[in-house]
Amino acid sequence: MRQVIGSQSPSLNVLSQEPLVAGTPMSLLDGQVVPTNLFFIRNHFPVPAMDADQWSLKVTGKVRDEFSLTYAELKEMPRTELEALLECAGNSRAAIQPPIEGLLWDHSGVSSANWAGVSLRTLLDRAGLLPSAQEVLLIGADRGTEAGESAEMCFAMSLPMDKALDPSTLLAYEMNGVPLLPEHGHPLRAVVPGWYGMTSVKWLVEIQVLDRPFQGFHQSEYYVYRDLGADDGSPAERVTSIKVKSLITWPGRGQMLEVGTHRLRGVAWSGAAPVAKVEISTDDGWEWNAATLQESGSRHAWQQWEYVWEATEPGRYLIRARATDEMNNSQPVSAPWNFRGFASNSIHAVPVVVKRPH
Repeated sequence: MRQVIGSQSPSLNVLSQEPLVAGTPMSLLDGQVVPTNLFFIRNHFPVPAMDADQWSLKVTGKVRDEFSLTYAELKEMPRTELEALLECAGNSRAAIQPPIEGLLWDHSGVSSANWAGVSLRTLLDRAGLLPSAQEVLLIGADRGTEAGESAEMCFAMSLPMDKALDPSTLLAYEMNGVPLLPEHGHPLRAVVPGWYGMTSVKWLVEIQVLDRPFQGFHQSEYYVYRDLGADDGSPAERVTSIKVKSLITWPGRGQMLEVGTHRLRGVAWSGAAPVAKVEISTDDGWEWNAATLQESGSRHAWQQWEYVWEATEPGRYLIRARATDEMNNSQPVSAPWNFRGFASNSIHAVPVVVKRPH
């Protein structure tokens, strides 16, 4: 039976019922923000039942003053608003060859929204960091077991101190102007701009300041880059910053177009730096032409782009979009392979057919 939580739209592409995982169709990414009921969902465990009136957030660990906050007290703190996208680390891995392990996202594991809440730095400043503080651990209320692991665990991720103290790292209680829905982390979640979505921990119940690196399962075993071969026990590189990427939101795959003028559309983003350009190819990658890149209201949101294509001859075409950021990171033809297909940012290509008008 379909798991119905909150008010997500039946238009979402459901990849898993329990835990709930659902993607936003490409055609619905064609805007500056995605409506809340269409925003993609990625959970590792069942959605916990949370009552904001009974909920509290603890701040503990290597701080001068540990404390806890109720929902009402949190909302009395200085409010921060932020437009930012979140992207699942496994987004776009369905087509990777050789096949990879994990849920087979197409390109639907990304969405952008307006968030509101309290900067994580505000709470850390109130607590007072001790000199030994190294990382900030975000602990969620969701619990369960993972394949191959016998012990029950909560979902938790840590941030290095520079990322935790970045004013844009947010503890959000609102999404698109209304309180968070249960599937999006009500009553409080993290929003960590520029990093893949698994670090934006939902259903926050504790912030713990650590004097050592965190070694939790999801951080040190799951969301890491691994190749094939025997596991020698050495640490693997953690998945963090979002790689530069662009998607074509119109036209869709296999769409029939008529000879004439068409305005191709899409979105582009990068966790490392602002997007500098998006280029479009309609001739199998021989020639690339600049798209018009729109300004975004936020460094952490995607940027919309448009390209005017004069389709003068009928035939079969492959439209490609390639983004480059201001640090000169550019999308590859084929992203480096890793076992779970994390951070896949290969050039997006959409096949279309052009016909003469009837």
